[in-house]
Amino acid sequence: MRYYWDLIRHFFIANSRHGTHSPFVYDLAVNAVYAVSSVYTHHVNVPLGLKPRYKKLLLRILERMEKKEVAYFQKATDADVLWVDLKETSMPVPNIIEAVRQGKVIIVHEPFQTIKTKRLWQQLVQSKDVVVSINLFHFGLLMYRKEQQKENFRLRYPFWR
Repeated sequence: MRYYWDLIRHFFIANSRHGTHSPFVYDLAVNAVYAVSSVYTHHVNVPLGLKPRYKKLLLRILERMEKKEVAYFQKATDADVLWVDLKETSMPVPNIIEAVRQGKVIIVHEPFQTIKTKRLWQQLVQSKDVVVSINLFHFGLLMYRKEQQKENFRLRYPFWR
């Protein structure tokens, strides 16, 4: 029940591309999140078992960011994007923050799934090393961008499209 309340709350609080005061996030919103066409210019390697319902959106975002590979967080590789499920992992928050500090983009699967995952998400977002967080409710992105001030964005995305 709490999950659906959080979803409704997110819908009313989140912004569309308007109200986004970061050129970087605005570009992602216009050209990836709310883009009408799905023309892929390059390929993003993802693990075989990674099939969340938001995969198409995630690939558009990662292509726009010019990322090449996604890996599971537990399987440390040279990938520039790491996927983590806070519900399934025993990965401590400091390890995730350290990966962000190293320049990795972290994809957090369903950060509002349980009370525990919601608390962990809030800890991650509040870290001074996470400069940009993008909350799309069903997943979130955490990254470090030295050229930007710390900001947390909530973007509304209709997953029924």
